[in-house]
Amino acid sequence: MIRKTIQTVALGLLVTIGAQAQNSSTLLTIGDKEFSSEEFNFIYDKNNSFSETKQSKKEYIDLFVNYKLKVAEAEAQGLDTVPAFVKEFNYYKKELAKPYLTDQAITDQLLKEAYEHLKVEVDASHILLRLDENASPEDTLKVYEKLMGIKKQAEEGAEFGVLAQKYSEDPSAKQNKGHLGYFKGFMMVYPFEHAAYNTEVGQLSEITRTSFGYHLIKVNDKREDRGELLTAHIMMMFPQNATPEIKAEKKAKIDSVYQLVLKGDDFGALATSYSEDRRSATNNGELPWFGAGKMIPEYSEPAFELDSVNNISAVVESPYGFHIIKLLDKRSIASFEEMEEEIKGKIKRDERANKGTKSLVARLKKEYSYNENEANMSLVKDKGTSTDLSNEAYVELSNEAYVELLKSEDAILFTLADSSYTGADLAKFIIDNRTYTKAKRIKEFDAMFEAFADEKILSYEEAHLEEKYPEYRFLVDEYHDGLLIFEISQAEIWNKANEDSIGIQNYFNANSKSYYEPEQIQGEIAFFKSKKDQKAFIKIAKSTILSDFDSIKSAMPEPNNIKLVKGTFSRGDFKTVDAQIWKDKKSEGNVDKEFPYSFARGKTIPKVYKALEETKGQVIADYQTELESLWLSALKQKFNPIVNKKALK
Repeated sequence: MIRKTIQTVALGLLVTIGAQAQNSSTLLTIGDKEFSSEEFNFIYDKNNSFSETKQSKKEYIDLFVNYKLKVAEAEAQGLDTVPAFVKEFNYYKKELAKPYLTDQAITDQLLKEAYEHLKVEVDASHILLRLDENASPEDTLKVYEKLMGIKKQAEEGAEFGVLAQKYSEDPSAKQNKGHLGYFKGFMMVYPFEHAAYNTEVGQLSEITRTSFGYHLIKVNDKREDRGELLTAHIMMMFPQNATPEIKAEKKAKIDSVYQLVLKGDDFGALATSYSEDRRSATNNGELPWFGAGKMIPEYSEPAFELDSVNNISAVVESPYGFHIIKLLDKRSIASFEEMEEEIKGKIKRDERANKGTKSLVARLKKEYSYNENEANMSLVKDKGTSTDLSNEAYVELSNEAYVELLKSEDAILFTLADSSYTGADLAKFIIDNRTYTKAKRIKEFDAMFEAFADEKILSYEEAHLEEKYPEYRFLVDEYHDGLLIFEISQAEIWNKANEDSIGIQNYFNANSKSYYEPEQIQGEIAFFKSKKDQKAFIKIAKSTILSDFDSIKSAMPEPNNIKLVKGTFSRGDFKTVDAQIWKDKKSEGNVDKEFPYSFARGKTIPKVYKALEETKGQVIADYQTELESLWLSALKQKFNPIVNKKALK
């Protein structure tokens, strides 16, 4: 099944979640199924808001009945049990559930925060003390207290760069003294980014935990985002341990090329011929777009100093060689609306993606009275962190009471609303999630159990979404019905019409007078700004002196007050043609407001009837419409739909 096609079948599937119930009484009955006014109102309000021609609810009820009749027939044929349908429907259902399985307020807040972080560049330095994500509380406290001591030294006046060289476990700190340069949103892990953007210039951050360990951050500067540059360069490369002689040789070469640049030789051609960065040389020296933190500062800073497109830098040196830089283009950050989808995609791949989910889980724990069985949890954790047990042994325990706990359907670990979750559920989770190896289970038991509990809480919520949110239930029903309608329509109408050559021919024979090229006029129209020009023009046109409108216009005193249109015209194109040629005084054809007066003349091209091959696509479409009409009549006989007139009123 083709998803994009499906989306056009059911009464406006892809629309925003919205309208709420007006009246939940039964509006339509088909067999033993009842459909509420609430559902009808939901569908009606959404589709009418997107329709150019508004319909009353009385007019719309026929569409609703036909829609539900097709679904009833599809279900009667068992199409809702076909594996391909079940797979497709479950996919859509999960997609529809996603907005409900996160805290939308947190998600919106993160979106806006991320965009604000993209608008500002932060220059920061840091000191890192490494710490395993699953370190023991004792080790964690030890590292934290050590970094607090370093922070105290910095607050008492010790130079941050010296402290970074001495203590930081970031390998680059020995050379850069912990200085990271400028960066912006999504360039650092989220906790580090968050801390940096929430620390004032010249100040130290709070001790910040990331997946790498504990950080102390000093913010050196903040500036408005400078946007992105597109540049080309010509480069002479040298190794990092290059001798002065090698550097001097490369400098002489780049200087000679620079003289050619100054003479006006084509930059791209010079890059192709001389640049030792062969990857960019094959593209006239062009490099990818870059912004803050995406290029070494020895290159990016001179590039950003170029104040206009096509400007060229002097020779600059980087750790990798000498460069001549040409600015090709620059762009500023796009608007939030333009970047929203891109930011959403980045958030999904970022640590902050968990914040909305975690916030929802915390709320659901309260809402559904989450409660752990402390005794059973203690036993599960005790065995779960045992270094003597492999994963298989942990799941297949055969000693003491633990086997009953882990494998029993009655041994409860926690309850949630009206549901209980047992050791057997945990065992299945460990088996299904192969990332939890023995080592990971032992070191990350609390995190593993939290993931297990979160999964069950979210699954419980997902299973009850239709009860909690009527608009979600209606959307799910629409996708369900839309998929079925696509399948049943394909079988009963589209395929039948396309494959029934005899039926198509018979339908055409019976309706051939409906397929024709309508009568047209081949001629010319003159439009005038004033009545005076119109009268003068018509007087000349009716004489035999000048035969064509172009000549008449040239002879007029004010030709700029006249506009000419030549061609083949159909009814409804221009009001003046309809009125003068077809005598249609009520025509709604086009009128030029600047040139309100007009005069037309031309030769009639008579109506021409089409052969079947000339109009086969339209004939098939009309034949499908007839088949659908006959089919719906049969469905009404079969299912006898009953509309509750009182509810409709």
